[in-house]
Amino acid sequence: MKPWLVPFLYPLTVLMVQAQAQTMNCFYINSYHQGYEWSDRIQAQFNLEMKESCKISYHYLNAKNVKSSTQLKNKGMEIASLISLSQPDIVIAADDAASEYVVGPYLRNGRTPVVYVGINWDPRPFGYPMDNATGMTEIWPIQQSIGLVKNIVGNINHVAFISSNNELEVNNVAGIARIMKKNKIELHSYLVKNFDEWKAAITDAQKYDVIELGTDQGIDHWDKQEATAWIKANNKRFTFASQDFMLPYSMVTLSESPEEFGHWAAELSKTIFKGDQPWQIPIIPNRIFIPRYNPTLLSATDFRLPDAILRQSVVFKEEGQP
Repeated sequence: MKPWLVPFLYPLTVLMVQAQAQTMNCFYINSYHQGYEWSDRIQAQFNLEMKESCKISYHYLNAKNVKSSTQLKNKGMEIASLISLSQPDIVIAADDAASEYVVGPYLRNGRTPVVYVGINWDPRPFGYPMDNATGMTEIWPIQQSIGLVKNIVGNINHVAFISSNNELEVNNVAGIARIMKKNKIELHSYLVKNFDEWKAAITDAQKYDVIELGTDQGIDHWDKQEATAWIKANNKRFTFASQDFMLPYSMVTLSESPEEFGHWAAELSKTIFKGDQPWQIPIIPNRIFIPRYNPTLLSATDFRLPDAILRQSVVFKEEGQP
């Protein structure tokens, strides 16, 4: 090597070593599967904000499609073994199953920092609070939705909740029912296994004041086009949801932002990388709720949205609409 190159190469070498030292290893556990819009969007936001400062590996529990708790436990054990082998700088646990099947049984109060996002309603059943963990709990905007719906349809006494039949939705029913009870509203839940049961539930729920739609994920033989056409033809009740991907079947959604969870996971990870201990960082609920409405479904009814809601809401456009 020519001597005169040394002064120039030395700083470059130091910078490369420092950059390598600063790159952290992030182990991201997605409770669901690639292609599930909600978790895809959380993950995409996290990746956007962390890809420059963190080497990220992604792992999937597939909890929406795996029906057996034994299979989920085995998958959780497999992912925990990978964590033990790879010794990441931080684990990100997105949505309930990641904490139920990996963090709670294998990482609680351990040496690996954990950031969770998207646990519905209450993280305590999964072992939180933990010395090595912090996060953001997912709270559905049920109280806000009640106020919104009353503005549109008037007083309500009975609400039907229709969703897929799985452990997560059972938990959601309990959380929704608690809030409804505080508002002196009776909740009638339909947790269905397949598309025919979903259609039957919509039919039966016409006897109640309004219908809240949970999720279509995990409902066997689901057909988006047929569901859209069927609810237009067969539903006369006001429908609302807390997930924006249910807007093709709902007149209004007041939905959480998955990007908020991805952003918060990134912010918490950066804070921990700077030296803060997880137990020093408070667990908080999500705060962003976005109103949207479906003009096609509304136009077929006598329901009218107040001008204030129209001004603040995002308009849903069906596929093919400009």
